[in-house]
Amino acid sequence: MKKIIKIVIIQLFVCCVFALHGKIVFYDGTYVVGKVTKVDEATVYIVPIGLDTSEGVLVGNIDSLRMENGMIPVINSAVKYFYQNGEFLANDSDWMDEYDDFKYDDYATLQEEYKYEKSKKSYQQYYQVSGFGGIPIYTAVSLQEDNGTFKMAPNVGVSFQMPYYPIGALDISPGLRFMTYSFEASTQGLVQALQFAPFATFDFKPVFYFFPDNIHISADAGFSFNIGYDVNQDVTFYPGVDVTEDDTYSGIGVIFGGSIDYWMPDMPLAFRLFFNSFTIPQAPPFTDVSTMFGNVGISMVVVLKRHHKNNTPD
Repeated sequence: MKKIIKIVIIQLFVCCVFALHGKIVFYDGTYVVGKVTKVDEATVYIVPIGLDTSEGVLVGNIDSLRMENGMIPVINSAVKYFYQNGEFLANDSDWMDEYDDFKYDDYATLQEEYKYEKSKKSYQQYYQVSGFGGIPIYTAVSLQEDNGTFKMAPNVGVSFQMPYYPIGALDISPGLRFMTYSFEASTQGLVQALQFAPFATFDFKPVFYFFPDNIHISADAGFSFNIGYDVNQDVTFYPGVDVTEDDTYSGIGVIFGGSIDYWMPDMPLAFRLFFNSFTIPQAPPFTDVSTMFGNVGISMVVVLKRHHKNNTPD
């Protein structure tokens, strides 16, 4: 029993003493950082950061292995140096000669990249913020006037979305939207309002997988809270209706629509062409009755992904 304990202690001592930190980079761009304990003809043994036991990684899956002392034992799945018990031994096979002049550029320090990334995230797995502008293209008859004086101004707004989550056959992202809108006519006067809307975006990409990778078709749906910040009316146009000069504009509505997104291949940006339909309250004193308008527009989406490359001081 004592001999077994002694062997275990020696093995642990050897692994701790004869180990250097290294970074294994795979062909898909993902990597793992940890203590490298051994490199042989077929396998790199590494204890990833945050783990206690060694794992074997096949050399055929490795693009490069860089050690903290500057050594590069593995390049393009080819073993340039063997490593064991703190010693490097050059692999003198002739088929390694073509890699002698290989130069490895690393733009980030090893200390900043001491983390274990299992897979590369897509842009839709990050938070997003966007700004948009829309132009009304139709309005319900209940919102217009027969004398042709009705007009509705363009609307602008911003939105914030959480990462997309796979639910059933779709990817769904909850979000919040703030938007302005206004309409004016000789009878119902001027109404300028703000809209606050919690909504959800349903991405059909998992279903329409045959579309190009950077094209996404989505649908939006949610509820809206509307409040007027500038309401100017002449209540004498409503004889027989109990109205007061201080009537306010507010109420609950519904939004729904669709969009086509184009994601930039090399930048965390997307451009979205959208169509939305809004159910809103009518002008005072009829805010308990709903009306509707629709708009089309364009939105620029920014992915809130931290970019590490070249962010370190010299």
